Amino acid sequence: MAGTGRRPGEAVTRTAIIKAARTAFLEKGYAATTIREVARRAEVDPALVYHYFGDKPGLFVALVQLPADPRQVKDQSSRGGFSGVNLVDRFLAQWETDPRRPGQSFVAVAQAMSASPEVARCMREFLAERVWSDPPVEADPETLQRIQALVSAQLMGTAWTRYIMRIEPLASASRQEVAAMVGPTIDRLVAGAA
Repeated sequence: MAGTGRRPGEAVTRTAIIKAARTAFLEKGYAATTIREVARRAEVDPALVYHYFGDKPGLFVALVQLPADPRQVKDQSSRGGFSGVNLVDRFLAQWETDPRRPGQSFVAVAQAMSASPEVARCMREFLAERVWSDPPVEADPETLQRIQALVSAQLMGTAWTRYIMRIEPLASASRQEVAAMVGPTIDRLVAGAA
């Protein structure tokens, strides 16, 4: 049962919620985990989870230490219609918020997914809900799944090449240059699969 009364402090409460969320997401996956479940494990009222993190996606973003909610990235890139160039630019921009260490947060997320099948599963479920629940084109489920896989491969492969393997010219090119190189491929994938 969730505890009542005041918690010792904001940092302690946030830490307890994050720890409980980590356990719940790894055990049950992203889709099956609820705010109520996390609150029960953290021994706090569910309202505190909402207070600190906004919602389940916000909690997951904080837990995985993503630089942005992928839905925001998608929405920013889709203003005025779907554009592969805009999608690549916004996708890379989220990983380059620290100019001293661009891509470091991508490296951390990639390491976590590579080390743990459970983390990778949670990330797939999270992205399915946040990004792919509103696809860029209308198509049958099998085609949409193919688009999801192909676009994800392009984005993750580009980030892997730029931030981890540091292969030129992607490693030192500007974000806009990379977007101009990779974006048209994403446009072709989306148009061709539809």
